[in-house]
Amino acid sequence: MKNKLLLTFILVFIPIFLIAELNVFFDCNCFPAENENTTFEITYKVFDSNLDFTAQDNILITQLLVNFDIYNADGQELYHKDFIRQIKVDLDKTSIYHDEFFIDKVKATVTPGLYKFTIDIQDRVNKESLTWEKTFHTLEFSHMNLSDIEISSFHQSDSTTRFQDFKRDNVLFLVNPNHLFDPIKDEGFTYYFEVFQNVTTEEKPLEGKWILTVQNKDQNSVYDEEKEFSSTNSTKPFWEWIPISQWDTGTYTLSLKLYSNDNSDEPVASREELIFIQDTRESISKAEIDKEYRYAKYFLTNYEERVFKNLDDEGRVEFLKRFWEKNDPNPKTEQNEYKEEITRRVNYANRKFSHYGDGWKSDRGRIYIRRGKPEEVIDKSYEYHAKPYIIWKYYLGGKRIYIFVDFTKLGNYKLVYVENDEFEFGDPNWQDYLGPYFDENELQ
Repeated sequence: MKNKLLLTFILVFIPIFLIAELNVFFDCNCFPAENENTTFEITYKVFDSNLDFTAQDNILITQLLVNFDIYNADGQELYHKDFIRQIKVDLDKTSIYHDEFFIDKVKATVTPGLYKFTIDIQDRVNKESLTWEKTFHTLEFSHMNLSDIEISSFHQSDSTTRFQDFKRDNVLFLVNPNHLFDPIKDEGFTYYFEVFQNVTTEEKPLEGKWILTVQNKDQNSVYDEEKEFSSTNSTKPFWEWIPISQWDTGTYTLSLKLYSNDNSDEPVASREELIFIQDTRESISKAEIDKEYRYAKYFLTNYEERVFKNLDDEGRVEFLKRFWEKNDPNPKTEQNEYKEEITRRVNYANRKFSHYGDGWKSDRGRIYIRRGKPEEVIDKSYEYHAKPYIIWKYYLGGKRIYIFVDFTKLGNYKLVYVENDEFEFGDPNWQDYLGPYFDENELQ
């Protein structure tokens, strides 16, 4: 059966950074190919916040192991391939806790028939995985027909050689696999589809009419479009951007009907897709509020912490928003450099100091978030007759010294000594942990 499979397989990586359990969104759309074949385009998207990373200096790195398989109707495997995709996050440029994501596309062109596609994705750091599995028929070429409708976050002209498998005729379409949109962040979305016919059986031009409507849950139309077309080509593409800023929260049905000139009363083909508009008032979950709080926690006064804990979710969102605005060093710009710096520190702490719990909650994580990277580090991980310890020194803004001891010898360092920091407390017996050969000149 393998000789029946005409397979062109392409994996592409778009390094676009826009804001743990592995959570992957998939979407599969089929389009006409030559000789009555069908091309399946499978897009998957995973947010960086759902991945685990390892730290190398200020770069976070993870890898996705991707297994792609195609089976025929009898369950026989026709194609198998393993791929590894490496994802890097530069903490000097971005954060992994907002809208950054990795997006990838798999393409497979197959002959007519029934096929099952499976994609297994594993986060190679934490070993968590997810399997996507779907069975599809290829497109019907016996009459004028429609491809699937692809939903994208946006489209834009792009004549470069990058991201070819997300482009059509020098137009880049950023596919949105879960069809979820936020009217505050997303002004609209783009649909794309193709009308086609078999050139070997149809000698007349490709012509007819299509009607596209979008209805809300009450079946009231919020968008209507109708277009007549005529083409000498066997395939004709259509796409358009639809604004959503005035749409209410809820689920919408996008319906597309295709009519031929021979019989305009009944559609010769139809397609439907669901569009989801999320409630922006509820778009910030408790987990996201907790993430925002971890950035601000170590910079709040005791009074501010008490106020924050007594607020409901809506009040906490507003509190955090005002906190960042108050500390923005340059309110005239869209960026908040203060928040970006604290976010980078939290990200680093989570990746570098997470041993027995979240890195941002550890002693080293707390100091790193508050003070940033130490100017000097003395690492005494293998001292004779002493517990492993590390000394951090800060000089800018006044000399500050911190000593952390690893009592378990497994990387779980605890703060035991503090110099010139009224917000931290040391252990009066700190010298006992450093052994008889400790040199106090290290504190100079």
